[in-house]
Amino acid sequence: MNADEYIIRLLRNNKLKVTPQRITILKLLINGGHFSIDQILNEARKIEPSISISTIYTTLNAFVNAGLVRSFELDGKTWYEIRKEPHVNVLCKDSGEIIDVNSVDIAWIENELRKAGIWIDDLIVIARGNCEEYLNKSKSK
Repeated sequence: MNADEYIIRLLRNNKLKVTPQRITILKLLINGGHFSIDQILNEARKIEPSISISTIYTTLNAFVNAGLVRSFELDGKTWYEIRKEPHVNVLCKDSGEIIDVNSVDIAWIENELRKAGIWIDDLIVIARGNCEEYLNKSKSK
């Protein structure tokens, strides 16, 4: 199954209408990373030049509501990423990028919240820090 077939199946399985714009946006997000609205618009227009900002907002809202995409606020900007296993989003102060750190035990946080009587729908953990040492370790693996 190629990427487009996978995305079409994903949209249909989530009862979402299949459109070229939705395929384009989901393909961008599935490739990984964290994207602002402007970044999504700029990248999507490379493939679908007539796509509007309104379509981007509507599509992302549908994806978030369907549970395909996660959004989070950071420094006054909304970021979007494909929904995946819980992880820590780290804003690297030294590079300005947002990276995912999967090695942190997020399940511990979820368990502690459950013990307190809180049943969470979604857990988004955001940290800020200098990432140079972490990125250097990741590159050497």
